[in-house]
Amino acid sequence: MEADKGGTEGGHMEDPLASWRPGEVWFRGWIPRDLPWGREDLLEEVPAEARGSYGVKAGRAVTLDGQRYGDGELVIVETRSDFERLLPGIGTATDLVFPWYDRLVPAGLVAPHARRVELAAYRAEFQGRFFKALLITVGLVGAGFYFPEFRMLALLMATIYGLFPLVEAAMAWLRRVDRFSVEDLNRRMVNFEFFRRWLGTRRSRLLKVGVVVLVLVFVGQMLAGLPGSIEAAALVKERVTRDGEWWRLVTTGLMHGSVIHILFNGMALYSLGRVIISLVSPSLLGFVFLFTVVTGSLASLYLGPGQASVGASGGILGCLGFLLVVTGRFRDVLPGFLRASLIQSTIVVSIFGLLGSSFIDNAAHGGGFVGGVVLGMAMSPWMRLAPTSTRPVVRILAVISLAILLLGVGKIAWELWRSSVPGA
Repeated sequence: MEADKGGTEGGHMEDPLASWRPGEVWFRGWIPRDLPWGREDLLEEVPAEARGSYGVKAGRAVTLDGQRYGDGELVIVETRSDFERLLPGIGTATDLVFPWYDRLVPAGLVAPHARRVELAAYRAEFQGRFFKALLITVGLVGAGFYFPEFRMLALLMATIYGLFPLVEAAMAWLRRVDRFSVEDLNRRMVNFEFFRRWLGTRRSRLLKVGVVVLVLVFVGQMLAGLPGSIEAAALVKERVTRDGEWWRLVTTGLMHGSVIHILFNGMALYSLGRVIISLVSPSLLGFVFLFTVVTGSLASLYLGPGQASVGASGGILGCLGFLLVVTGRFRDVLPGFLRASLIQSTIVVSIFGLLGSSFIDNAAHGGGFVGGVVLGMAMSPWMRLAPTSTRPVVRILAVISLAILLLGVGKIAWELWRSSVPGA
């Protein structure tokens, strides 16, 4: 694993319990208490029946000393010697229990780094991953071009199982983790663990509703017939320029062309949206999405191919561009993995766009991405990290954006009804 993820090769002590002196919690001094996620209550409390004991929370079902323990079940022992005997047989443990600490200790924080990372050993770990991912990528891409009827599916599989691991391994190999001091490694490891847990506690109810709405719109498209639905309300270029149907700049970002399309876009929007609402403001997500759907649609209209375009990808790439600016703005305090993963996604999407240019509207992708970057740069001077209150202007933008998006959904429903009812 990478340094930011708390497990760099060669950085941990051989005995994971050596750092746990009775009554001490080694990572307490590294918790970033001046940041929103610097709170010990993000760690799960030890159940009352396990306090004062040693123990392990099983990450999968396991049998020890003839007794069966289920996934997530605590295995409790009384002495440290029993604890040391327990650890090798437990398999994958998610958390540990110590008698002097009232919180479950995540496996990622069991042992601190004791020495700096040896670059050669670190890079050797990723060389194998890189070449394996390269072979998978080449194989699947080649299959996609050899069998055109399966090209889209092959390229999607190549992206998931090839390009993402390939770019991740390449970026990790290039990272000079040997320049991090032991203190840096431990600070980054603790910061990552607490940030990850904090991110999981952030509310995303409105985002979930938004993704459900996109799915329902797609269901409506299927009921009306996908080709006809695209003609009725997606970005049909001549209908915009010739007939003045500029509302299609918005409605096209709420529609999709296939089950795979809505599946991947829904997951991507939820993943990026969670980070936006956590780092900046829940109210901003709708505005960022709407703004970049429009910039993506405009780019497609004037720079893209002549055929119809459909999908939320412009808005999703806009969220990606916006987050790149946000994470750059707060790069000194955010875990490094977050920005690295955004850069990785940008590289992968660019490569995927080039490989799939026959069926991907790269102009819409690029227009949305650039729109997100510009919007992020414009808002950057007054951004606050995880603010506890929302500025009035942001609330106004949120209300207007949500209203326009809802009107867009209504317009799609109306146009689908008109197209399916003779004489309507």
